[in-house]
Amino acid sequence: MAHQFIQLEKTFKAFQNSRSSHEQDRLFIDIVNHIQPKLFIKFKSYGIQNEDIEDLVQETLIRIYLALHTFDFSTDVPFEHYLNCIVRSMRNDFWRRKYIETDKHDSIINDYVIDYKLNQSSKYIEDICMIKEKRELLASSLTVLSRFERNVAELLMSDYTPSEIAKQLGIKDKVVYNSIQRCKMKMKYYLLKRLY
Repeated sequence: MAHQFIQLEKTFKAFQNSRSSHEQDRLFIDIVNHIQPKLFIKFKSYGIQNEDIEDLVQETLIRIYLALHTFDFSTDVPFEHYLNCIVRSMRNDFWRRKYIETDKHDSIINDYVIDYKLNQSSKYIEDICMIKEKRELLASSLTVLSRFERNVAELLMSDYTPSEIAKQLGIKDKVVYNSIQRCKMKMKYYLLKRLY
């Protein structure tokens, strides 16, 4: 393994010393062919998914390419150490981004859950208020009816059928139907006048 890195470091130095862009391209392709499989294995060992590994490998290769122009090979720090630092940095950046993305995703979900519950409760409250208002309007509309019509309307609102109302009040069905019709007309007139 150490022999491979010594050979790779020689390729790095040749890349840095080369003045021909064609020669640099060829050397960098050799570097990529040598490093890329190792990067895949390294990132895979960190538990990173394949589609993310491809992006990380590309970013790492770009960083290596940029570093090759300025790295000082005369120091005691081997380029292998620098490569390991780049890989570690890329791994940490990746997990940091993943954590932020997951945290943001969870936050967005929580926001939608809260909004949904708030909308549900406000709709429920609104529905209750509307029902209460309608009941009050309906109750106030009963005041315009005669006592007999009010009795018929109250029984009708209590889910009695017209024939049951007729039996309850001891009158003919036709009288109940006529009374219901008068109730509808009077109540409609009262409600329209009240609303407009």
